[in-house]
Amino acid sequence: MKPFTKLIATLVAMAPVAALAEPVPKPVSDMDCLVGNWKGTGSMTMGKDKAKINATWTCKRISSQFGVSCTFHVTGIPGVPLYDEADLMGYEPNTNLYHWFTVTNAGETHDHVAKVPSGNSLEFVFNGTQGGKPLKEIIALTFSNDSKTVTGRAETFVGGETASVMELSLKK
Repeated sequence: MKPFTKLIATLVAMAPVAALAEPVPKPVSDMDCLVGNWKGTGSMTMGKDKAKINATWTCKRISSQFGVSCTFHVTGIPGVPLYDEADLMGYEPNTNLYHWFTVTNAGETHDHVAKVPSGNSLEFVFNGTQGGKPLKEIIALTFSNDSKTVTGRAETFVGGETASVMELSLKK
C-alpha cells in the first residue's frame, strides 16, 4: 500500500503545477472538428474490383481534452463482413505533428503522422513494410468550414504500386 500512498502524495503535490499550465495549444483545440458521430458512404477499390461501402466514425475527447479517441466501422468491403478500427489521435508539440495511432481487425497497427495544416485539409502518412516490400498509406481529410462534413481518401501503396483506395464522405 505504501507505493500507492507515495503516488497519491506526488499527484496531489503536482496539482498546483498543472493548474498553472499554459492553455491548450491551438493544434489540440483544432482537433474538435473530429468530435462527434459521423456516418456516410463511399467506395473501396482493390485492383480492378470496386465496391460501395458504408461507414461510421465515432470520436470523443480523452486525456483531459488533449486527445481524441475514435471507433471506425466499415461494411461493404468484399470478403470482409466488418472492417473495425480503433483510433487514438493527439498532437506532439515538440515536433509540431499530429499522430493517429490505428489498430484494426485486419491486423494493422499504424502510426500515421501529419503536419499541422493551415486550412481545412490535412494529410496523414504511415510508412512501413508488408511482405518484405515498402508499404505507404496516405490518408487525406478535408473538413467543411462548420466541421459537419468530412471527405477522406486513403490510398495504400505496396512496393510503390496502389494496393487499395478508400474514398468516403461522412456527415455528423
